[in-house]
Amino acid sequence: MKLNAILLLFIFILGIQKSTYAETWNEPWQKDILKNADFFVLANVISNEEDVGTTIEILKHFGNQSLSGEVLINGFSLLDIRSSSGHGVHLNFEKGQTLYFLLTKGEDGNYTLPTPSSGFAGVDEEKNVYATYRHSYHQALVPQEVYEKTYSEIWNYYKTSNYDQVFVMDFIHENLAQPPAGFEPEDLNTFFMQHVALEMAFLLDISIDLQQLKAFVEYDNFHANISALQLLGNSKDEDVKEYLFNYIKNEKNENFQKVIAIWSLRKIGDQKYINKLKAIKNKLSEDQTGFGGNIMDPRVGTYFPSPKRAVENLK
Repeated sequence: MKLNAILLLFIFILGIQKSTYAETWNEPWQKDILKNADFFVLANVISNEEDVGTTIEILKHFGNQSLSGEVLINGFSLLDIRSSSGHGVHLNFEKGQTLYFLLTKGEDGNYTLPTPSSGFAGVDEEKNVYATYRHSYHQALVPQEVYEKTYSEIWNYYKTSNYDQVFVMDFIHENLAQPPAGFEPEDLNTFFMQHVALEMAFLLDISIDLQQLKAFVEYDNFHANISALQLLGNSKDEDVKEYLFNYIKNEKNENFQKVIAIWSLRKIGDQKYINKLKAIKNKLSEDQTGFGGNIMDPRVGTYFPSPKRAVENLK
């Protein structure tokens, strides 16, 4: 795997790297994209015309939803524009590209992507995939066979409520049994696999023991923190609720991570802890951190609240 992948990881996704948009939008999370998609396919780009759309040739489909031949992508299913110059938004693929797509059937009989920057994953010359398991801002570079197997199980779960439990649990336990990995060249492959394991567990609504996840929450790596904190939201254990609440109260923890922890407590849904969060609301930061990145990135319109606002938004 190329080490320059570090420069691509968590920055820009394939397809918007060569363009600057005057429009900005609120980029959806991958869980919402999976729920909304009708087809998961591997395809080649045949052509791309600004006023027409992108024509792709299906190479392979996954799950029970069959799609074959050439199809046209000419719209967006989850596009929430936040600012616009009037130029509009367009697909930016190149002829000959090979990508995985999460497609939704459009009202005109053609197909849509969620936004111009999500719902697809490019394959490089070394058969690695620029994969999104959490959000298009936060990508991982993984071998194609790992991507296909893990994503097939995620896709099956969202469309049939079933997945290969033996494979999934073996993959998760094998990767999480290792100490949390960072961005050093010798650790990068392990980091990517741990990212996939944590995010897959979250997407499949699997609960992982708090003691195992604490190592990732408390490790000095932003992305490990986020993956583990959101995964704690799959648990109903009392010690998990208390751990999340104390994490949110701790002034040493960063705002982005605190918001994820707040959302996990919201997902757990214990009214006692929702009330405890509301009681400390005014002690929480009002500063919004957001996803960061390039100010010219059209995804700067993505909504991400401050910890205080995240609590105010609780129902």
